[in-house]
Amino acid sequence: MTSSEYKKHYEAFAQNIAFAVRTWHHYVHLNNRANEDPAILEALNKSSRYWLDQRYIAVQTTIIFLGKIFDNDARVYNIDKTLKAANDEKGHFSKPELRKRKVESGGEFDGIDEYIDNATELSADDLKIINTEVKKAKAIWELIKPLRDKIYAHNQMLSDVERKELYEAVKNGDINNILQILLNISEALWQAEFNGRKPDFSSNHMQPIEWAKKDIEELISSLNP
Repeated sequence: MTSSEYKKHYEAFAQNIAFAVRTWHHYVHLNNRANEDPAILEALNKSSRYWLDQRYIAVQTTIIFLGKIFDNDARVYNIDKTLKAANDEKGHFSKPELRKRKVESGGEFDGIDEYIDNATELSADDLKIINTEVKKAKAIWELIKPLRDKIYAHNQMLSDVERKELYEAVKNGDINNILQILLNISEALWQAEFNGRKPDFSSNHMQPIEWAKKDIEELISSLNP
């Protein structure tokens, strides 16, 4: 396995979680703003069918993309294979490789040698820390997976009671939490590769969520409610 294999796995994971985060937080923020502001709700209700469809699509898409991240089919990318590739290719995170990436992206700069000396190479212990976060995400996924399997991915014949139970088992907070954990993992791997930083989960990576909110504020401005 070459370093390009890790990149393929990471890029698939990073793209899936980034899209899921954008989709979910676009939906959540627009819904929240519509609940807060009657003028925004009125503007959305001018195309109510489109708005209702978008709400359903956003939830379904988010859960489908989470399923991609945890899919254990041998033929697909998933989070476990991403971590395995990182472990198999720890040389990709070495200081010499980090230096090459820094030079390629921005050229030589004053203090580069000291920067590289102070950098951290991703270790087996670091990957264990990341895997602990993955386990937290998997525990939440076990709550969401039946909804994905039986309704969103496959339209199983269910009673109204069974369908209601599947929906009620998953809270918005569960989706917020699993997306945040996975977003933090994606950022930790990116920081390890491009900045030589040790994984740190003491705070949440919020920038993509803030960008999603900004997208919605720009959309609201365009509606002129």
